[in-house]
Amino acid sequence: MADTRQTAEPAFHQLTFVPEGDEVLVGRADTDSYALFPADGAMLLHKLTNGMPLADAVAWYNAAYDEPVDMDDFLETLNDLGFVRGAGDDPGTVAPTAVRYARLGRAVFSPVAWVVYGAIAVVCVVLLVRMPEVRPYPKALFFSDSLLLVQVGLLFAQLPFVFLHESFHALAGRRIGVPSRLGVGRRLYFVVFETTLNGLLGVSRRKRYLPFLAGMVADTIIFCLLICAAAVDAYRHGHDLSFVGRFAVALAFVTALRFIWQFYLFLRTDLYYVFSTALGCVALHDATRALIRNTLCRLLGLRHRVVDLEQWSDRDRKVARWYAPFAAAGVLVMLLTAAATAVPVLVHFVRLLVDRLGNPGNPDSGFWDSVGFLALSVVQFGLVGVVALRDRRRARRLQQGKRTEAVPKPAPDVAPLPAPTALHAEQERTR
Repeated sequence: MADTRQTAEPAFHQLTFVPEGDEVLVGRADTDSYALFPADGAMLLHKLTNGMPLADAVAWYNAAYDEPVDMDDFLETLNDLGFVRGAGDDPGTVAPTAVRYARLGRAVFSPVAWVVYGAIAVVCVVLLVRMPEVRPYPKALFFSDSLLLVQVGLLFAQLPFVFLHESFHALAGRRIGVPSRLGVGRRLYFVVFETTLNGLLGVSRRKRYLPFLAGMVADTIIFCLLICAAAVDAYRHGHDLSFVGRFAVALAFVTALRFIWQFYLFLRTDLYYVFSTALGCVALHDATRALIRNTLCRLLGLRHRVVDLEQWSDRDRKVARWYAPFAAAGVLVMLLTAAATAVPVLVHFVRLLVDRLGNPGNPDSGFWDSVGFLALSVVQFGLVGVVALRDRRRARRLQQGKRTEAVPKPAPDVAPLPAPTALHAEQERTR
């Protein structure tokens, strides 16, 4: 029997309705609050947002679906999601407003721009085939005899490229009217750039792919331009790279590592968001981790640490069962990348340090340069440890505080979803 105790007509914030298979993704872009509604519930909400009185909406639902609706429960769910506008809330913008730099975003991803990017990539491939000296091997990182200069140079010189990576994410979002925001954040003690794409879930699925992939497009362009710059330097110096050319190849190598990072599917990388969107999931990462954790806990007899998978949608749980091997494949990609790049670089570093530290009396041995390199490395890793311990203690305190709070259960017919719209730079991951 329908409940008609609700008398006040509700007002709603501006909401988006995006079909997702048999369901509809309803969301509020300004707060990134989204939920999957069954088709009938989304249609009911749509009529309410268009001004249909509650009594008429109940009558319409009863006639259309031949079953009653608990309107009070429905409105309570909408209020929990932040869709219902309170007395003092801003009603929001009725019509979409123009997004700044949208024209620039359309220019950066215009057909002409794609032709230019393709031409640059073709030139880069030709140069890599014909000029072995510009190929970014692991030892290309040592563009200078000074280990300290290598460390500091790569640390700061790649920041503009990471900024460009994130700028492409932001511009790809603004191109379709999503009010993206580019800011500066922190990962441990590293300064990083990060892009927030508020409202990306409010557009159709096919429009989300480019904003997710735009960073990888930027990395590809950066890599190709650096190889072209190194080739010009080699041509000017008789196929022998100068300092500038060697530095360009070293930065190209670091850029390639940042590109490969996106294939670590066990993390929330750009490619993860592409796959998650294509598979119709939103919290696939969390559901997969919980599934793997539950499996390990059962194998180890730690059933008390098993988490409830019902907190994720049916689609996330179903896909997580067969996505887990792909996440494991991401670990394999990481290990292979480390074996092919990190291990040779580390071995070369150790050999140089042993040779140079073994000759402290020789002014040309690079002894003090190596000491400075080691000192800076110790400071870096020491800060990582200190900050990690501090964050861990803080997380434990927050977790203990949450255990004392009552956690309300979501409505059974509506699945609240986290919005996967925060894309973070991986500048610190190339260390």
